[in-house]
Amino acid sequence: MSFEQEAQDLLNKYLDEVEAMLDNRTIKDPITNEERRPDERFLRAVEEKIHISESGKQSFRQEVVRKAMGAYKRGMKFGLESHIQLNDAVQQYLFEQRRDVLRLVSSAKRSDEEIRTKISAVEKRLVDEYGYDAHSAREALNYVTTLLAQE
Repeated sequence: MSFEQEAQDLLNKYLDEVEAMLDNRTIKDPITNEERRPDERFLRAVEEKIHISESGKQSFRQEVVRKAMGAYKRGMKFGLESHIQLNDAVQQYLFEQRRDVLRLVSSAKRSDEEIRTKISAVEKRLVDEYGYDAHSAREALNYVTTLLAQE
């Protein structure tokens, strides 16, 4: 997946979370399929990249939704180029996530045999027991590492 596609996916996630937050409703988690409250921590993590204050978050979110709805009404897609500030926030957020993923990858490239053995064992189990291919297993591990790094 390209960086641009990841950025667009992240923008879509941000929009879904913001809409749910503003409408005071739950959303379905795309991984677990469980209903949950909007992820305020995720929203703030993105917004803080562009210095949106706690007191300014509501008006920023409303502005984003207004622009997205305006694009929709005009038959246009709301993309990263539609909101420069949000584009900057999404890119900064993704770069930070990638840095965390690179730490896992670089730790796997170190000469520390124990770490490589553990990572290989998890990858093998994902392939053998859960039907992943090798690439997807590595991607899943990177994703989990990114999630854990956010906590």
